[in-house]
Formats: sequence, C-alpha cells, structure tokens
Amino acid sequence: MSDSTTFDIIIVGSGPAGCVLASRLSEEPNRRVLLIEAGPDYGGYPADWPQELLDSSTIPTESHPWGFRHVPREEAAELGLPRGRVVGGTSTINGCIWLRGSAADYDSWAAAGNPGWTFAELHELFLGAESDPLGGDLHGLGGPVPVHRVSEAALTPIDQLLIESAMRLGIPFVDDLNGETAQRPGIGPTPKNVKDGSRMNGALTYLAPVRDRENLTILSNRLVDVVTTQEGRATGVQLADGDFLAANEVILSAGAYGSPAILMRSGIGPVSHLNRLGIPVVRDLPGVGQNLRDHPMVGFGNVKIAETHTPAGRTFMPIIIKGRSEQAEDEVDFHIYQGQSLDDPEIGWTLWLSISLQDARSVGTVKLSSRDSEAELLIDHRYFSEPRDLEAMCDGLELARRLVDTAPLGAVVTNVDRQTASWTSRTELRRYAHSSVGTTFHPSSTCKMGPEIDPTAVVDHQGRVHGVQSLRVVDASIFPTGPRCNLHFPIVVAAEKIARDIRRG
Repeated sequence: MSDSTTFDIIIVGSGPAGCVLASRLSEEPNRRVLLIEAGPDYGGYPADWPQELLDSSTIPTESHPWGFRHVPREEAAELGLPRGRVVGGTSTINGCIWLRGSAADYDSWAAAGNPGWTFAELHELFLGAESDPLGGDLHGLGGPVPVHRVSEAALTPIDQLLIESAMRLGIPFVDDLNGETAQRPGIGPTPKNVKDGSRMNGALTYLAPVRDRENLTILSNRLVDVVTTQEGRATGVQLADGDFLAANEVILSAGAYGSPAILMRSGIGPVSHLNRLGIPVVRDLPGVGQNLRDHPMVGFGNVKIAETHTPAGRTFMPIIIKGRSEQAEDEVDFHIYQGQSLDDPEIGWTLWLSISLQDARSVGTVKLSSRDSEAELLIDHRYFSEPRDLEAMCDGLELARRLVDTAPLGAVVTNVDRQTASWTSRTELRRYAHSSVGTTFHPSSTCKMGPEIDPTAVVDHQGRVHGVQSLRVVDASIFPTGPRCNLHFPIVVAAEKIARDIRRG
C-alpha cells in the first residue's frame, strides 16, 4: 500500500468484532477499509489452518498467545489469560459455545443510558448472525455462523445419566438452551459454532466470503502502538515498527485487554495513570481500563467412570447446565461445563466438571506497566472481591457435588484422590474456591458504554469515544456489564449493531 493512502476506516484487531466490522463496512465499495491484526493470517479456507485452531473438542490456550497473565495473587496460583493473536482472534481458540444470554442483560444496558441496545432492538441482529436449524422466532436460518448441537443418539452413557441425575435434583431437561428470552435453570445440548467438527471462528464465517473485495485490505503480523490524534480527532494509527497509516476514522476492536491498552498508550485514559508513565494526555477518561469483568471459573475436578459406562471417545461439553445459586436475584447465574476424557490410563476414563459464574459482580482493572507496546499489561480481575460472587460459586460447586452423588450418575462414578474436590465445611469450600479460581476467558467492560454524564463511561451507545472525534471502540470492552453467557454471540451482535449505525450515518 502507498504511504499516501488514507483509509476511510481502520479497524484494529481481527477478533469476531473486527471480522464483522470488516465484512459489513466494506459492503459499500467506495469505503476503503483496512483491518489490522498483530498475528498471522491463515486465509479463508479451513484446509490452510493449523489443526489445533479447527479442533472444536478442546481449547488450545497455548496457541498463538498474546502472553497476557494475571498479576500475582496471594491465595492462588499463577494464572494465564489466553487470547488469540491471529486473524479471527480469540474466536479461534474458544470453547465454541454459542449462547445469546438473557434479554434482561441487554435491556439493562439500554436502561443505563444506551439507546438502541434493548433485546427487542437487537433481536433482528441476533437472527441475522446465525444459521440454526432449529428455526423459529428466536433462531436465524441464513446467517454466517453455523450452529450445531449433539444429537440425542450421540450422547454418551454418562451424558444420559448426568441428565437423569440433574432432573432428580429438580433441573429440567431443555432441548434448546437459546429457546427463551429469559435464562432459566436447565440441562441440555450445547449450541456451538461448529461445522463438521471444526471451530467456525470469525475469520471463517464473516471474513472469508469478503476477503477479495477491492476496497478491503487485511494487514497481518503488524502491531498497533497508538492511535494518532490532532486537535481532538483521530487521524490514523502508528504501528510498533514506526509506520503510520492514515484514516478518516479508527475503530479499536482489540478486546477487553488490548483496546484500553491502546487508548492509554495514545494518551486517552485516567490522567493520573498516564502522568505516572509520562504519556502526554489527549483526553482524561477515568473509565479506561476500569470496570474489568469476567466469568470466574473453578473446577470441581475429575471423577472416575466405571468401565461399564466409558464413552467411545473423548467428549467436550456436549451438554451444559444452567444453574441458579442462592445469591441470584433473577434467572440464572452460573453454568456447569463437563466432558469425558482418558488423560491417565492408570485411572481410566474420568468425567470432569467446572463451574463458571456468569453473573459475577467483582470488577478489576487493566493498566499499563510501560508506554512500550510490547510491555506486559497489569491485569487484575480481583475475583471474589464482591463477597456474593464467592458464595454463588460455592453454591455451584455444591451442586456439582450433589450431581455426582445422586443416582443414577452417582452409582457409576467415584472420587479420584487429588483430582476430585472435597470439603467438609462451607469455610473449607470457600478456601478451595479462592485458591482454585481461574478464568472462563470472557473479559469485558474496560471501555464501558454509557452517556457522557457518566464519569466512568468511555464510549457512547455507538461506540464513539467521549471527547475524541472519529474514534470508536467496538468489542466486549464496551459492554457495561458481562452478559450471562459466553461472549462470542453478544460480541458479534454488538459489532453488527454498530456497523449498522455507521452505515446509516
């Protein structure tokens, strides 16, 4: 590309949000769009992709890493925070769970001063994003993302027994976990963004069909350092190697860790933090890097499966449970994930269970350690700093314990020394949860969306950065709170919504 090229829009980051934006905003042939990614580009054909990024039966957390880590924690082990540094972003390494969440989540965003974000207003975009064979009023049939659920015939004996034990505990079987606008307790087949066993990431769904458009440029293996500004307006981006690329508008889609980091390096963020690092202040926005949310996860561990009930092969979350703790104010607040594997031949086949707290209230921070774009970020989720989160997680662990103790599942599984969580009191359970807490890989909310009168808001309801013209953020970092679901589907719809806003002018 020529040094004199000025793009209409530069999109920084090619995760699912960036892929959606690149696809939708390049629909107008006169709009020149540049999509920049710090990692490699494997193209639009699955055959050219590394197998670990296609394998939907695991989460390849070490593949194409950014190297993000949680700051040291007194009561828990070192914690990596995997994100995908590759075209397709973290949708290339995720668990492929395709849940919409609750209508109440989106309605609360709108009620906080973000017009256009009610579930009713987003409904059409949810339908347009997916191709779900179930059809009906809540499922799209012709969207870019294929949705797959395991058939009843393909469930393992342990899956069947888990369903029966859950039902004995009052958890109903639900054949469609996206079948209502509210989220209620239930167990059922997991809707997944999977086709023919392959993980269908943003690069293979939204980006692949439009890659050859003449007005769309994809620039891979290039790291963005800062957004350049002049007189309060974004003018382009400067790359870590010093190159400058000009734009009429810049959109950051670098994720809940990356987007606030770029803003702060660009002089947009909390003035005290910027001053401490010697970064010239362009705009004092105290909310940048604040309000960090996640869905904390604690593993219940493995239980041994009797030889009479071993599966034919490894399984990975074919069914999940939506649960409601004693702390929940409405609907549900945690998921239980499960799978079956043969990791240790001496032990044999095991069933693992993990609890993911979907309505976590604890908030953390993302800060810079240096103005250097390659420097480590200081990421602190402050898990369980809100006491109610710890109690809700313990309720989820207690339910997992009851599931493996309840017939018929309880008759064919047994505890494994040092692999199955155990406790004799709630106090012991709290200590276990504290020491074992990790991430579900769902960071959000570090560039919170809200009206300018909200001192903690970073962007408005269309992703526009307060006080800086021609600059937007569009990814999970703008969510005011984390929705009660895995984030892939909500991120896609958020990008669809803001792309539509931009196209409408």
